[in-house]
Amino acid sequence: MQLLFGGLISVILLGIYVHLVRAAIKIVYSLPTAGLAFTEGMAQALSVIGGLVSALVVAELAIAKPGEVPARRALKQEASPWAIKLLSIVSVSYVIVWVATGLTAFMVGLYHPKEVPQLTTLGQAWLGLAVSAAYSYFGLNPTNR
Repeated sequence: MQLLFGGLISVILLGIYVHLVRAAIKIVYSLPTAGLAFTEGMAQALSVIGGLVSALVVAELAIAKPGEVPARRALKQEASPWAIKLLSIVSVSYVIVWVATGLTAFMVGLYHPKEVPQLTTLGQAWLGLAVSAAYSYFGLNPTNR
C-alpha cells in the first residue's frame, strides 16, 4: 500500500511539473498581447516541484544497479511478474517524461532566456542533474578507464 501511495504522489507531482513547464513554454511562444503571465506562485511551484521530481529521479538512479529498472528494489524478490512489469513500465516512463520535459525546458530556455527566466533556470539546473543522474546510474567516475 505504501508503494502504491508513494508512486501515486510521485506521478501527480510529475504531472504538475510537466503542466508548469508547458505553461511556461506557452507563455514564451505567445504574443505579448495575449495577456499570459507566469505568476510568482507558478514560479515557486515549478522550483519546488521540479526539485522534488529531479531529486527522486537522481536518488532512484543512484540506488539502482546499472541495467536494473529504477525502483525494482521496492518490490519483494517473490513479486509477481505482473507487478515487476508494471513497476518497470511506470519507472521507465517516469524517467523518460522527466528527461523529455527537462530537455525541452533547457532548449527553450537556451533560445528564450528572458521571456520566462524561471524556465531557463530550471532547464540549466536540469542539465546538471541529468548528468549527475547518468553518472550515478551507469557507475561512471573519473577514475574508471
